[in-house]
Amino acid sequence: MSFWDRFRKKPREMQQEQDQEQESTLSSDWSHIVYTRKDLNIHDAMQRREYIQNCLVQMAEGNRELDNLQFEYRAVTSYLHDMEEIDALTAEKHEQLEACAQKIADHEEQREQFKRRKNRMSDQEYERMDQMGDSQIQENICKMVDAEDYQKKIRNDLKRLDAEHQAYDYREKEAEKMLDTCRSMSVMCGIMLVMVLIVLFVLHELLHLEVIYGYMAAILVAAIAIVLLYVRSSNAQLEQRTIRNTITRLVLLQNTVKIRYVNNRNLLDYLYLKCGVQSADQLSAMAQRYIAEKEERERFQEAEKFLDSDQQDLLFLLRNFRIKTPDIWLHQTAAILDPKEAVEIRHNLIVQRQSLRKRIDYNREVVIGNAKAEVEDLAHSYPEYAAEILDQVSRYQAETGMD
Repeated sequence: MSFWDRFRKKPREMQQEQDQEQESTLSSDWSHIVYTRKDLNIHDAMQRREYIQNCLVQMAEGNRELDNLQFEYRAVTSYLHDMEEIDALTAEKHEQLEACAQKIADHEEQREQFKRRKNRMSDQEYERMDQMGDSQIQENICKMVDAEDYQKKIRNDLKRLDAEHQAYDYREKEAEKMLDTCRSMSVMCGIMLVMVLIVLFVLHELLHLEVIYGYMAAILVAAIAIVLLYVRSSNAQLEQRTIRNTITRLVLLQNTVKIRYVNNRNLLDYLYLKCGVQSADQLSAMAQRYIAEKEERERFQEAEKFLDSDQQDLLFLLRNFRIKTPDIWLHQTAAILDPKEAVEIRHNLIVQRQSLRKRIDYNREVVIGNAKAEVEDLAHSYPEYAAEILDQVSRYQAETGMD
């Protein structure tokens, strides 16, 4: 059909919908960015710098994503602006535009009648691929393949991190149980020692037995038990501190991976929406069929000479009417002739722009905003480290060029 059809939503196949539902259930928590200082020792210089560095990295990644999104957003906005310019034309100019568009539509109808045959692919698919062009098709295939591979890796990383987080939570509970056991055993050892000493004392006073060795043995056993319990307790405390530091680093790493997951998932959804496919394999197969279809259609170029002349006239009119992207209207004359078609195209462009806006807002407000707020709150909450924090931020900005 046309260039604009690449902006239209296509129904998902049943399997694709099931996969998306499973992923949605699995990733319900992956888009949530968590900042926690529960196990962060802010007075530890290494932990403090590492925590701030993670926030700065997240801000930089959000800024890079924003640059890419804003470029695409401006392109979609430009298409919408063109439609507004056409709607605002005077009746006379609109008649000129419709007359030229009608000629093109008539020639296209004649060409279709001439080309009656069984196509390798639908006109809608062909026009979409034709508008993308060979270079953009390959670029989109590469982007999809890379994004799909990357999505699998991110999912595996998140699953691994989730499992690792749960394992460390379990280890932390076990360490806490060990500490409680050591405390209980220490109390029991103390009680048992007192009881043994009382028994020995009674034996000595009432039966006049020699219990000096009993005292020594009891004290020795108690001392050994206390030393063993102290060693185990110290090891448990050290392991608990190590586990908590590791959990803090895991949370920071999970935040970074979650951001990448959300951005890459949104990129995949946008590429699928843009190309009207459900996978890179489908786009690759369509590209192969497009090559064969293109060769066949080239045989009929002679019949399109008059069509080319009318298209040049349409381009001339569109440029005079201040249309910024006149080329795309050569394949969308139906939108000029049929208001319903124009409304549908505008609606789908708005949907696409809203999708971009959502991604921009996510990176600006959630990724960058939350990370920036976290750094500012750290500087405010701990004024003794404010200068150090600001210096780290300044140095990172100088190194990366981040605003």
